[in-house]
Amino acid sequence: MRNLLQKLANRLHVVEDHLTVQTQIAAAVALMSVLLIGALAGGAAFVSYRNTASLVNSSLATVASTTSGRLDRFMAERQLEMNLFSRLQPLQKLWQDNPVELRRALEQLQATFSDLAWIGFADVNGKVVAATGGLLEGASVAARPWFKEGLQRLAIGDVHEAVLLASLLAQREDGEPYRFVDLAFPVKDSSGKLLGVLGGHLNWDWASQLIKDVEANDGDTDTRLSIIDKNGVVLVGPDKGTTRYGGEQLANILKKRKGAFSEISGDQRMLTAFYVGMGHREYQGLNWIVTASQPTGIALAAAISSAEIILGIGAVTALIGLGLAVVISRRIARPIIAITTEADRIGRASGPTMLARQSGSVEVVQLTRALRSLLRRIGFAEERTREAELRASENALQFKDDLVKLQKMADTDYLTGLMNRRAFLAVADDTVEFCRRYKRGMATLMIDIDHFKKINDTHGHAAGDDAIKGIADIIGQSIRTTDKAARFGGEEFVVLLREIDQETAMLLAERIRSSIEQTAIRHGETSIPATVSIGVAINAEGDRDVQDMIERADQGLYVAKKTGRNRTFLMPASEGREARAA
Repeated sequence: MRNLLQKLANRLHVVEDHLTVQTQIAAAVALMSVLLIGALAGGAAFVSYRNTASLVNSSLATVASTTSGRLDRFMAERQLEMNLFSRLQPLQKLWQDNPVELRRALEQLQATFSDLAWIGFADVNGKVVAATGGLLEGASVAARPWFKEGLQRLAIGDVHEAVLLASLLAQREDGEPYRFVDLAFPVKDSSGKLLGVLGGHLNWDWASQLIKDVEANDGDTDTRLSIIDKNGVVLVGPDKGTTRYGGEQLANILKKRKGAFSEISGDQRMLTAFYVGMGHREYQGLNWIVTASQPTGIALAAAISSAEIILGIGAVTALIGLGLAVVISRRIARPIIAITTEADRIGRASGPTMLARQSGSVEVVQLTRALRSLLRRIGFAEERTREAELRASENALQFKDDLVKLQKMADTDYLTGLMNRRAFLAVADDTVEFCRRYKRGMATLMIDIDHFKKINDTHGHAAGDDAIKGIADIIGQSIRTTDKAARFGGEEFVVLLREIDQETAMLLAERIRSSIEQTAIRHGETSIPATVSIGVAINAEGDRDVQDMIERADQGLYVAKKTGRNRTFLMPASEGREARAA
């Protein structure tokens, strides 16, 4: 430190041969003032601009996400209404025996939900049995995509024109073609037999009206809203019917689901926020993209104005700073020269060992104090180094202990206390290598709780957790200390049995199954019965690793589930060997 002070003093003496200290300080302070004020002004202007752009993007994103949510909720409600109607018990006889009454029921549904332009029921051959207004009755819809998919499952089609239906409806006042969203639901009788398909054409005008309502009530007057399908075609909004996005840009929008970007629309640069519909409840969504756009010049006008004002204020302040620099330099020059002279003498044969206190500006006093404190601290450096080394040694021991604890936490399932999947596979691979080398027998059990979803739905997820922990305790108590058990995920467990043959493995698996069946899981005051299905696999010469055994045991578990649950099934190593079930 003393050498550093000597070099600093020598450098100052050299400079003094050319310029006075006052001139140096004045130039330095002036330069720092200009740079600092310029940086602050520029930074403030940039932050103001960026924050305003962020607020505009956030506002546009809120409008887009809110609009998308309203679209999804509307579709979810129509889906739910039609689905409930297709399952109404009083309509069971009407589907087949009474087309007149069925038509009345359909027309009552349409009167309640006027957005449905057409509702009809077609039999399994595609013939329309009954429909609102009698439209398309007797016609065949067997070739329509909504009917084909509706025979298999609930189906919702994207926006399209229906030429045949549009020809039967009253012509629109605006001359635009009718566009619809198809809804289709399989209709079955009480025995589960498929009777036909209930189909509906949802008039797309509701979406256009929704956009108008949002623009009128929720959005800025300059905000432009659009609905775009998953192919990038504009369904509602400016340039309707044109392809707005495509290729990599469309793929990125569908992948990110939400965000904002800048784009060129016509001769204007726009700030655009987008949100891809994610569905609502049972409605899975059709990947409709809702965009909210605003011209950049309008959206960021306030930010540009603020930036100009800030930069102007910064320029004026910098000029004032130049004038003050001369005054400040004269005040602080004298004590700085004294400090330099004193520092030059430190470390010489007859020189001082401590700087004298200096008066003057706050900065000079603080500098003197800092240098005096630094010189005092040099004497304690060695002692503090030893203390730091001791603390480092203690921290290393604590770190080692923490690593051991973290390793145990990383290998343990938090709910059951059993091993987790990662730790189990590491142990299992070592066991397979050992058994293969020394020709020892081993087995794998895959255990899954039967009807676990029903337990959650009936008693709640806390009861489901109690069931998992209770069954994990039974498994842990039923196996030997040399065996390993792990929770593989959800309600599924895996057990690795060492030094065991096929018969003993089946007996142990059956004992676990029986113990669980005979034990009622306690959840507060509630007793919950539970059973498990178990798949068993014995190691074979052709097994490459433990994954082959787990896959075989999982196949056995699948068979046990399919053949009635609450049972144990042994899956042989090859198709030539017969499986036996206990």
